[in-house]
Amino acid sequence: MQKLLEPCIALAIKAGDAIMDIYQKEDIGAREKSDHTPVTEADLAANEVLMAGLKALAPDIPIMSEETPIPELSQREKWQRYWLLDPMDGTGEFILQSGDFAVNIALVENNQPVLGVIYWPSKQTTYYATKGHGAFKRSVDEQQQIFVAPPNSLTLAVSRRQKLEAVSQYLNSHFDTVALGSCSLKACLIAEGKADCFLRVGPTGEWDTGASQVIVEEAGGCITDAEFNPLTYNQREHTENPDFIVMGHPDWQWQKLITPHHRS
Repeated sequence: MQKLLEPCIALAIKAGDAIMDIYQKEDIGAREKSDHTPVTEADLAANEVLMAGLKALAPDIPIMSEETPIPELSQREKWQRYWLLDPMDGTGEFILQSGDFAVNIALVENNQPVLGVIYWPSKQTTYYATKGHGAFKRSVDEQQQIFVAPPNSLTLAVSRRQKLEAVSQYLNSHFDTVALGSCSLKACLIAEGKADCFLRVGPTGEWDTGASQVIVEEAGGCITDAEFNPLTYNQREHTENPDFIVMGHPDWQWQKLITPHHRS
């Protein structure tokens, strides 16, 4: 895994550069996919960079990407190891030009993420981790190991576009908020101790949490579904996540703070 890490970081940055090239254009090629989610030329350009780069890096490792057709479970359940990609997490934020979008690369082994790279192109910042080796943040001129924050005042990472009421009803405590765009970037806020919790209510895919999960866990936190069960990878015919919770320091006693719920 460590041998794959630096090439993955380089690929994520290359994909981010492809995204930023299109970010500057008047026509970003925005349209709606068959599942009614948005896609742009930037998503496709980043996907092309990642697919080509990972096939060259490790030809024997299969790839599952949000922007390519997903094989049937009968084929992919045999995979012991595969890449899980979201070429651009936060397409809606890209369209709004908020800058809050990221490239996500995860390596999954035996149905659990073991390597994660999240690159934030507009900030030229990379978050990364491999299982058992800690989580890190790297900017242009600095690198540091990151950790979840010790309990103090509870800070909830929220979306700029999701109504706060959609998630606040599940928290049994007063909290402050910090707003950011993509799911993975909010998870990174928790991993680096700038927020304590993030509740995602609504549809996402396994590629939205794969890279985040390794980084958050290696920083001392965890990600579970909204009823505190482990997330699963490549074990169902569909690849949609349940509602999920990204939690920071375990001393918060999250099962007392958050009311479990089913998606309505």
